[in-house]
Amino acid sequence: MAEVLVPAPALESWTKAVVRAMGAGEEVAAEVAHHLVGANLAGHDSHGVLRLPQYMREVDSGTLVPDARPDVVRSRGAVGVIDAHRGFGHYSTRWAVDWCIDLARREGVATAAVRHAMHIGRLGEYGERAASEGLVGFFTVGVAGQAAGSVAPFWGAERFLGTNPWCMAVPAVDRPPLVIDFATSAIAEGKVRVARAKGVEVPPGTLRAPSGEPTREPSLLYEGGMLLPAGGEVAGHKGYGLSLASALIGGLAMIDDPEPTPGGTMMPFPDEWSAHIAGVWMMVVDPGWFGPADQYLRRVSAVLDSVAGVKPAPGFEGVLVPGDPERLRRAERQASGVPIPEATWTELTELSRRLGVAMPAR
Repeated sequence: MAEVLVPAPALESWTKAVVRAMGAGEEVAAEVAHHLVGANLAGHDSHGVLRLPQYMREVDSGTLVPDARPDVVRSRGAVGVIDAHRGFGHYSTRWAVDWCIDLARREGVATAAVRHAMHIGRLGEYGERAASEGLVGFFTVGVAGQAAGSVAPFWGAERFLGTNPWCMAVPAVDRPPLVIDFATSAIAEGKVRVARAKGVEVPPGTLRAPSGEPTREPSLLYEGGMLLPAGGEVAGHKGYGLSLASALIGGLAMIDDPEPTPGGTMMPFPDEWSAHIAGVWMMVVDPGWFGPADQYLRRVSAVLDSVAGVKPAPGFEGVLVPGDPERLRRAERQASGVPIPEATWTELTELSRRLGVAMPAR
């Protein structure tokens, strides 16, 4: 399918203008634009600018509050609860990560749970942020409950879970860090959006039709279908377990939540909200509290260099360290531009027209 190539700086400037027109302040809009275009540059178009029409619909419904700012509602020692007030999740989560980074430098470790955050984008972005500061990071965002997400539990044929990703990041020296970022569904929901926009099928073993039968047609997900957990029909118990744990741990944010009703959570819940749980959770660790940080970082680098030097299997050029594919794609797209499917470009053009923002040059 045809694609439009847009230079990243022009796309980011346009995205910022669109988010500003939605009602966000300058600082929030700049962070959202940087995050979305950064996801496109990293090759994760599922978390890039194609999300903007979704955010506009959420603003229209009152679910997303574009000018909301996060704050700490409870803290004790190295632990905090942060309320995003249903603002852009990219900004509130980055704000929470920076809060944890500052605290981890003083205490050695910091952890926070974020409630009332809307879509937070690519989880790996926050891992990269922690690693860039020489810190180890763990991040997850999850939701669970009847009809609360788009993923069926293992052995199930009804929606119950979100795609509930996990990210782990470990810094290194004189080389890029380790950054693991994966959905606990067989593929991320955004990958299905991209497939639909491109007019292609999803991989086998990833999606079920509303009837519960296997399908590869991406549009059926948005007609009541469901994603399978990572591992599919053979090892789906692994993705299912990680997904459920993500939601339960992220749900620490909901303890003593004064607004646990539909619209007040990470996503609208049915009326029986007591059987649902959602939230963002993170932990940042300063390796310098365990001993000389430089020794640790050098050893991490040696191990990562060593694994990258493992003899490749037939048909492969070499072994990549998690985080390398994003780094390589980023360099490629910074040079050539960000590809956007024509169907997505049409949606973005309609959004631009509505908000009175000129589209970026192609």
